[in-house]
Amino acid sequence: MKDWIPRIVILGLLAIVLGVPLIFQPAEATRRVDTSDSAQKLIIYSPHNEQIRYEFARGFNLWRQANNQPPIVFDWRAGGGTTDIRKKILSEFDAKATAGREAEGIGADLFFGGGEYEHNKLAKGVKVKRGGGEITIPITTPIELSDGMLERIYPDPMIGGEKLYHPKLSWVGAALSSFGIVYNRDVLQMLGMDEPVTWADLRDPRYRHQIALADPAHSGSIAATYNAILMRMGWSQGWATLRRVFANARYFTSSAGKVPVDVSAGEAAGGMCIDFYGRFQSGAIGGDRVGYVDPPFMTAITPDPITILRGAPHPRLANDFVLWVISPQGQRLWQYRRGADGGPEKYELRRLPVRRDMYNHDEMRHWIDPVNPFEIAKPFPQGMPNLYGTVKTVAHAIAIDIHDDLAAAWSAISDAPANHPRRGEMLELFDRMPPELTLTWPDSDIAANWRKYLEQVDHPRHGETAAALKSFVKTLTGRWDDGDQELKDRLRWTLYFRDNYRRIVEIAAFD
Repeated sequence: MKDWIPRIVILGLLAIVLGVPLIFQPAEATRRVDTSDSAQKLIIYSPHNEQIRYEFARGFNLWRQANNQPPIVFDWRAGGGTTDIRKKILSEFDAKATAGREAEGIGADLFFGGGEYEHNKLAKGVKVKRGGGEITIPITTPIELSDGMLERIYPDPMIGGEKLYHPKLSWVGAALSSFGIVYNRDVLQMLGMDEPVTWADLRDPRYRHQIALADPAHSGSIAATYNAILMRMGWSQGWATLRRVFANARYFTSSAGKVPVDVSAGEAAGGMCIDFYGRFQSGAIGGDRVGYVDPPFMTAITPDPITILRGAPHPRLANDFVLWVISPQGQRLWQYRRGADGGPEKYELRRLPVRRDMYNHDEMRHWIDPVNPFEIAKPFPQGMPNLYGTVKTVAHAIAIDIHDDLAAAWSAISDAPANHPRRGEMLELFDRMPPELTLTWPDSDIAANWRKYLEQVDHPRHGETAAALKSFVKTLTGRWDDGDQELKDRLRWTLYFRDNYRRIVEIAAFD
């Protein structure tokens, strides 16, 4: 019996240790959302960070409780950046459609976040062979809006030439995004450099190994950033600028959210990112260490959509969530200060609402960033084609796949004396493009004045200029209708650029 006494004492003490926290825990901690299989839930693919996920899950459940509805479970799923998620969704739907089971869906309700390009890809559906032919299978479900709601939320369907919702309501814009530069003032001071203002500032050789960038093959937001630079600067000047920025890169991450975090930690002097990543990190760090800037008139303002997937396990709940996200209650979470009535509880998200009626004094007095994008959005010149589809392939060939060679060539040029007898040759080699990537204008007049002609819609040579651009892009992307050709082009161009970069290093070393 005596042998049992120590054991009983130990078990009693263990019960006290485990039981006391349960006895004295706050009542709030016991009010958990039901996570059983019987609880309603939403399964959402999203590139959004944990802060957005937390605030929107909390906000929607508060709204439901206020309307005498039980809270739901949020099952957030990710798989890399926006592009990675879109590819995963398309791949799963393609497998279902091939088996004739697309109506079952893929076990997810929504795709929330990312850029218009990725959501438009889903809106196009997937193509499968059936009945001796090829048909397109829809993989999204149109969003159901009540009468007049579309006009109230989006009185103008465009912002700066960008659509705010899909014409068939396959997606609607949930927030607005722009793209800019995040930078670390302490590192810049150490380097003896001024704060960057525009994209061209990042070309400075003093930024070598100091620029944090994301890979456009994984991140839709950084692909949109590079696309905006090309569409604002033009194909040739845009790639010349990007190539120098790429040469200054420290790395190309698959996660765009890593860029502002590393910049704030002093791991890089600056980087390119979507606006709310930069603003959020600036606020999270506090003080004056981290800054963010939208290059004036050189960025783009685009919608951040939400899509309901076909075969959603909870279609009515998914539609309710979409309606709440674009309601005033949901929109306030993007920009309201923490603690403000109707605002976020823990995290200031620092994103811009998509609803135009939110941009008034009564609403904006609660905002952290009182910016009205509808007043500053500048459309791209009429006739400038969207270059998004070219970005990842060219960026990989020109820089990402051979970054060491690119950086070595850039260092050779930057470190060479200004009067180096072959400096011009080195620069020409650095910017040289293979024939398929060389934009050839009809004549020298358009080559010298294409921007002016494109911006002046009534100019006699506007149509000819726009047609030359359209033909160039169509010819380039048309090559990739054959899935293997894009990879072949990328590999061939990679070798082309690598040979040029290595030749530059040789010229600098032996002349």
